[in-house]
Parts: sequence; C-alpha cells; structure tokens
Amino acid sequence: MRRFLLLLLLLGIGTAPAGTIRDYRSIGKDRCLWIDNEEWALLRRFDMEGKTRTLAVDTRTLQTKILPLPKRTTSCRKDSRYRRLLRRAGSPPYPLQNDGITHGKEGLYLTTDLCPSSKKGFEKRLYEAIIRRFPHPVSVTLFITKRWIDKHPAAFERLRQWDRDGALRITWGNHTAAHHYHPGKPLNNNFVLSPEEKLTDDILTLEKTLLERGVTPSIFFRFPGLVSDEKAVHTVTRLGLIPIGTDAWLAKGQRPKEGSIILVHGNGNEPKGVRIFLRLLKEGKIPRLRPITGISAK
Repeated sequence: MRRFLLLLLLLGIGTAPAGTIRDYRSIGKDRCLWIDNEEWALLRRFDMEGKTRTLAVDTRTLQTKILPLPKRTTSCRKDSRYRRLLRRAGSPPYPLQNDGITHGKEGLYLTTDLCPSSKKGFEKRLYEAIIRRFPHPVSVTLFITKRWIDKHPAAFERLRQWDRDGALRITWGNHTAAHHYHPGKPLNNNFVLSPEEKLTDDILTLEKTLLERGVTPSIFFRFPGLVSDEKAVHTVTRLGLIPIGTDAWLAKGQRPKEGSIILVHGNGNEPKGVRIFLRLLKEGKIPRLRPITGISAK
C-alpha cells in the first residue's frame, strides 16, 4: 500500500485534476479501499483524460481525495466516524427547515453560503478579516453553487488562490448547482422541494463543476434555504453526503455559542450577517475557528 501512495504522489493525484470529466456518477455501493490502515469510502467514479478515477473519503478524518479506481474493494465498516455521522445526520425527525447536523461539541465553525447572486464581487472583507485575525491556514466552509461560480469567476478564483496560498483552508461544501428559489411560494414547494428539482443531478453537477476547475468537493452539504423533507435528506445521505444546518444564522438574530455552526452569506446578499460577524470578531467573541471536518455532533 505504501507503493500505492507513492504512485499517487508521483502522478499528482489527490487534489482535483482539472479538465473535462465524462461519465460522472455515484458509485452507489457500500465499497471501501484500505491504504496504510486507513479506510477510504468510494463515492463517485468518473473518466478524465482516458483514466477512470474515484472521489473517496477517509472515514476517520472526513477528508476527500481523488484516487485511481481500484480493482479490488471491501465492504465498509459500519462503525467508522464517517458512517456514524452519516446515520446521525439522516435520522428523524425531519423538520421542514434546518435538518442535519446543526451544532458541534466544541469550538466554532464558520460556514459561508455562496448562493446565486446578481451582486458584483463577493464579501471580500469577511475573508480578509479572518485571514488577518487567525494563524494560517484559517478554516472556513464554503457552501457553493454552480450558478454563483458561473457568474462570479474572478471571485471564485480569488477564493481558490487564498486556498492554494495557504491563507485559507477551504472545505468546499455542496449547495446544489441551481439553488432553485421562487419568491412568495411556501417552503414546502420551494428550494429543493420545487417541482422542477432533480436533486441527485443537481448535487452531482456541482461536484463535477468543482472537479473540472481543480477543486476537490467535500462530503458536506447544505440545503438551499435550509429547506428539506425526509425524501430530500435520504437522497443526500444515500449519495454519501452529510447535511449541515446551523444554530447561528447571524442575520436572523441567532448568536454563536460553544459548538455553534455559524452561517453568513459570502455572496453580498446578506451584508447584515457579515457586519455582525465582523463586530463579534473585533470584540474577541470569535476566539478561533475549527474545520467542519472536525465536527462531532451532539
């Protein structure tokens, strides 16, 4: 297995390989690969430049990586950290809003949503503030959409550059490709519950978009509008993704406490939440930020 890891390094595999992807699909089976006593759950398979690869997750650290598709696999352990979190995130009750993991045991987790937006640029001040305030790299989770990436390529590249330079440690979360929203419609007929939503395709399209731009998608997912139902939750968890909610949506008046998952919008649509976060940061009420991969649900 050590030779296998050395081969990955020589081939430059691990970070996302940029380029055109074909036949991107969910593996849809409980299959794992062991590398140096580490269990990797296989999530997707795809073809790029004549080679078949897989998106896999370390079931202990929750880090994702691109690997060559192995010829031999094993059944995954049921008691891994990844599987326990996946079961917990997909269990009842199934509230209409804010399902999934909403709180950790310790620390603070900053999540910033990049929903489709007609605003120019992005909340650069937010990311610059945490880069100045904390030792590098600073952990932040971006729940991103394809529509935002397509409309804001320069902002997306700026975020990628901070990640490459080591100023930020970005966990690239899935917020769907389209982020359907119909003003005035009830929640049970809106966002991913909209009649035109094809959630599996929406999720896989966003992942493929990130991979084709050289970014490795994570296993973390946030429902647009925090709206979902039992069917939507099961769709997400069957794809191997962990739904993440929040208990500190700052613009809605919620305040962070130990273990909080903070939600602000980095797309310019909700400047109030950013102003509150920057004030809390200045007042010393955000002492440090933890990576969402370290989450331990209550």
